[in-house]
Amino acid sequence: MSDDPEGFEENPQAALTDEDENVIDESIWGPQKVLTSEEQASYDAWFRKKVQASLDYAKRPDAIFYTHDEVMEHVEELLKKLDREAGIK
Repeated sequence: MSDDPEGFEENPQAALTDEDENVIDESIWGPQKVLTSEEQASYDAWFRKKVQASLDYAKRPDAIFYTHDEVMEHVEELLKKLDREAGIK
């Protein structure tokens, strides 16, 4: 018999899994469709392909990079424009 409070789990930090041991991450995104092993492998391959394409682009001599300040300036200008168009400011 355990002295632990009722409902206490042996490992409360363990990932939530379904009956097939597929991980269900509801902590961030809410209830999700559980992916099969094939779907997980397909997504992983797609994701790795996208990451590799970005890494390859970054190595090109004609790659364009922006500083944080440049991006923030552009975003602020865009938001101001959208506010003006909406009649907010």
